[in-house]
Amino acid sequence: MDFLQAPAGDHVNGHTAIMNEVRKFLADGEGWEPGGNLTLVRVVDEPSPRGNTADVTLRHLGTLTVDGEVIPSQNPTEKRYRFKFVQKPGGPGLVLAERPDEQLMLDVDSLTKYYAKLPIYFWNSDDTALVPDVRYMPTAVAEEQRNNRLFDWLNNGSSAWLEGAVKPVPKDTQRVGSIVEDAHQLTVNLGALVDQTPRDTLAAQLYWTLWPEGEQRLQLQMDGRDVATDYRFPEKNLAVAARGTDPGRYAVVDGVLRRLRWGNDHRGVLQLDDAVNRNVVSAAVARDEAAFALVRNVGGGQRLFIGSARDQIAEVPGLRAASISRPIWLDRAASTVLVLADGRPWVVSARDRKAEEVRGAAVGKTFTGLTVAPDGRRMALVREGNLYVAALKRQGTKLSSFAMGDLRRVPTSLDGQLQEVAFMQEDTLVVSSSGDKVSLAQVTIDGAIEQVFPTNQRGVVTNLTAYVANAGRSVTTGSVLLDLDGEAHLAFEGSLQRVGGQTMPVVPPKSPEPSPSTSPSASASPAPPIEPVLSAACFEG
Repeated sequence: MDFLQAPAGDHVNGHTAIMNEVRKFLADGEGWEPGGNLTLVRVVDEPSPRGNTADVTLRHLGTLTVDGEVIPSQNPTEKRYRFKFVQKPGGPGLVLAERPDEQLMLDVDSLTKYYAKLPIYFWNSDDTALVPDVRYMPTAVAEEQRNNRLFDWLNNGSSAWLEGAVKPVPKDTQRVGSIVEDAHQLTVNLGALVDQTPRDTLAAQLYWTLWPEGEQRLQLQMDGRDVATDYRFPEKNLAVAARGTDPGRYAVVDGVLRRLRWGNDHRGVLQLDDAVNRNVVSAAVARDEAAFALVRNVGGGQRLFIGSARDQIAEVPGLRAASISRPIWLDRAASTVLVLADGRPWVVSARDRKAEEVRGAAVGKTFTGLTVAPDGRRMALVREGNLYVAALKRQGTKLSSFAMGDLRRVPTSLDGQLQEVAFMQEDTLVVSSSGDKVSLAQVTIDGAIEQVFPTNQRGVVTNLTAYVANAGRSVTTGSVLLDLDGEAHLAFEGSLQRVGGQTMPVVPPKSPEPSPSTSPSASASPAPPIEPVLSAACFEG
């Protein structure tokens, strides 16, 4: 409906012009001034016209603010609207007899047509890595003003749900004039920011937020004079730092973690001690195989084992549960692991194998799905079939400091049906449902943009995992792996393909040397190998 698209645009500089367009759809819109924040709605069904009326169901998803932030509704509801049309006063055509809502409503599909999804970046509370915060820039904003708008959004601070996990920009940061862009350089002229350390941190934030392209470089100025900065900007974002080649793939075969053949990964059989690499349910492999976290069936329950291939992989003594989720290495490092133990989040140190339950909003709650972004400060969780996000507040790897921020509901088309979740881009999640109609959906971390992919399969989805393949404004999405009824599959949108065989085969062990034999059957053709069943496939890193 055109009326639900008319409010799209730049409400900072063009609100009056936008409202004039909106009022053209109304018989009497004079005096209506709802402000620049927009109520995002999704059209649930096609309008049902009856004479001079049309009924339509709209789902309220949240609010798009003038600062480009989508604040999801914490109680997403559907409402049936009746649009009544009358003859346009003084001219041909029909208009709405009355406005359907006191707020400006915007069809959520307009976000992909009239806005650009752009991340701005903040330093985590430890100053060790950058954390993205997604925003939506109206395409109506003049190109030469977009960088200024991004800078101002950065200076205004992060979204409220990230509070405690990220820090504001350095104190007294201010832009002098406009950001100047040419084919070779983005030049940002700042005020009295003198110290080298805040200069370097701000430069990294601006590099990832303003996103110099091609041959462009970022140049900071102080009162019009060029100043030097660190320039090691890419490594400040853990989604790309030291990523190197495509990560390795692994899966569990008959209770043993095995390496899979994939792409240019020609490494041989995974060398883990047979005494510990058995009865494995799921696993996590740190980057460069620096460490392993194995969930094993032990004595009627499940236990977590952590260690490296070179050192002993041993049990975490303080963590025993009937069920433990697939482990997640935080920060793509080999220092700290996060799991759900009987549905409750626990953090585990790989160094001394100590475990503590995550504090904060997690206390007293259970979840069926858990994932953590590459930055290690943003969590997504599934609880009672619904999707939530929360900040992960912490001081480095100090276990007692780990606390979950307030849960923020993220609406999806699969509300009430969800089971698991994983990050597949810095700002995008993949979620799964189970049952008679298994579906996957890709949804932004604020719930604003969503694609649902029915699989035409039925069953139970477990061990959903994905790999964030790139960062910034890249549109590259990572690969997705999951178990359907206990068998590993590679997921591409709504298509599921079993892992194994020609799709990521298991790296075979070295064949033993044949022994001399005089038996007539020694030269007989060997029986064809039995295709193993793979489960709990996962990525390196």
